[in-house]
This record gives sequence, structure tokens and C-alpha cells, in this order.
Amino acid sequence: MTIYLANGSPSAPSPSNIMSTLFSSQSAPSLRKANAASLHSASLTSAQAAALKNTSLETHVGSVLVFTEEGTLIYATENLPDRLKKLAAAGSGTMPQEILLICQMLKQCRSRFPSQNWAMEFDIFTKAAIALRIRSRWLKLEGFDQPCILLIVEDHQQMMQDIVLDEVQGWGLTPREQEVWLHHQAGCTYSQIAEQLFITINTVKKHMRSVYAKRRAQDTAC
Repeated sequence: MTIYLANGSPSAPSPSNIMSTLFSSQSAPSLRKANAASLHSASLTSAQAAALKNTSLETHVGSVLVFTEEGTLIYATENLPDRLKKLAAAGSGTMPQEILLICQMLKQCRSRFPSQNWAMEFDIFTKAAIALRIRSRWLKLEGFDQPCILLIVEDHQQMMQDIVLDEVQGWGLTPREQEVWLHHQAGCTYSQIAEQLFITINTVKKHMRSVYAKRRAQDTAC
């Protein structure tokens, strides 16, 4: 976990009482709400809904959630449920406990240090070696008496795959060459690539030679 203060000095919050004041299961935001639409206007006034629509939340890389200070989910991007499934299992239709804990930690820090503007960043590694980065901060919106909580959930593995696949556009790679290149860019050795893709090391080397040749041809054409 990396925490940044408004004055730029890193610090860590006291763990005392963080869990004891966590949102109760009765007030846990529903994950099913995030499936339906990005804007949950049922609990919003017209002015608040307009303020959310005019906020450039979709420009963030990753899935976006916005909670009120009371813990009500008022905004979530469409791809949110798939990313949250990679966290610890939640109760049926509820947000994972990791999300609720991050919200509560941000509230705890604001309560203890009201003159500081806190932003927190968490790297979560699951048993499946999936890395999720969750960034959290307070978000001031028009029409809301209190700041809201903004969470941005990024799937690093998926982001890296998207970056690599975008890089090789135009190289003319086969689907298997793309798989080999993705594993190579992720730091895997030829032996690891062969094991994970159920091919021989010689086949990995053949694909890599083909990838390098196609990349050189693309660079020359440019």
C-alpha cells in the first residue's frame, strides 16, 4: 500500500478501529447495481445526477466507483463486476470486503486528519497471481454537501496485455505468436512459455524468431 498526503510526505494510518467501524453487511453496496448502469440515479437528486454526468469519470484508466460518504454506491463503470470477481469472494450481490475496507480507511484518515487531503493506492495480488491496483481519493461534486469517495480499479495484467497487443498491431502476428510475445513481455523465460502454452522450447524459439522478423519488417516499412 502506498499512501500520499497532500504535503507529499508518505505516511501510514493507524490500524486501530479501522475494522471495527467497517460498513455492516446490511449497508454493503450491491454489486448487482453496478451491472445495470453506470449512473445510479435512484438515490440522487437531479442536480447530483447532472453533476456526475458532467464529471469526466470515464477518462480514467480502469473501472470507476463513486460512493457517498455514507457508503451508497452512486456510480460504477460497466466492466466493474468482472474486475471485482478477481478479489476475495463476496457475499451474493455485495461488494468485496477489500473495497469496503479501502473506503473505510479513507474515511478514518479524513476523520483523524481533517486538514489533509488523502489519496491511497493499493496493490492487491490474488492467489492466481492477478495484480489489481486500487486508487482511492475524495471527490468533490456539485450538489453534494460532503465529498464522495472515488475508487479506480485497474487490472495490471489486462492493462499490460492491452498495451502489448496495441504495440504489435500491424506486425501481422498469428494468434499463437501473440500469445508467445505476451508471455515474453511479461518476463517469462522460454522454458516457462513452453510449459504454460504446452509447446516445446524449440517451438517457442521458432515463434520468437518469426515475431522479431515481422517487427523488423514493420520498423523498416515505417
